[in-house]
Amino acid sequence: MISTFIFDWSGTLSDDFDMVYRATARIIFDLDHGHVLSEKEYAEHFELPYMNFYRNYGLDCSKEQVDELFLRYVTEHGVFPKPLPGARDVLRTLRVKGRKTFLFSAHPAHLVDQEVAAFGFSDLFDGVVGGVLNKIDSLKGFVSKHGLEPKKTAYVGDLVHDVLAAKAAGIRSIGVFSRYQPKEKLVAAKPDVIASKLEDLLSL
Repeated sequence: MISTFIFDWSGTLSDDFDMVYRATARIIFDLDHGHVLSEKEYAEHFELPYMNFYRNYGLDCSKEQVDELFLRYVTEHGVFPKPLPGARDVLRTLRVKGRKTFLFSAHPAHLVDQEVAAFGFSDLFDGVVGGVLNKIDSLKGFVSKHGLEPKKTAYVGDLVHDVLAAKAAGIRSIGVFSRYQPKEKLVAAKPDVIASKLEDLLSL
């Protein structure tokens, strides 16, 4: 039985693809000479750490520059995130069952805090960490810091990076499908479990 679930945010609990994609597309347009980034191209090439995504386009830009542009554009179109179907009920049920739940995300920390509060999720986590630069390098330390038992701990995420981070941390990996990455890529990363819907977590 899994006693602790650590969750990714974007694409896992938060339906924020449209907001993040539009901000990223605007950055690419600015930095790559008017290149128009389609949703399909974004999903096919996006990866974490997110600076790798920009460097793969051959762009000579700093993290500070990208972050500044992202925060400028992220709400420009008036598109805001919302909880993914089942997210609130699943988190609440896990808590009722006595499971620990944490949030560990690359999404900017202050946006994570704002969105968690706006969703009414503030009391559904034992801890929230946003702005993680590289989960592969830092998830193991997070597990150790909180005294979590690796064999009974799982990381739930929608990207190959999330699966690799869980494996590097020595915990179970649970993959969920999202618009951020083609299903084939996630399957190829071989997570321990693939959840077709969040409710599947309740049986683990």
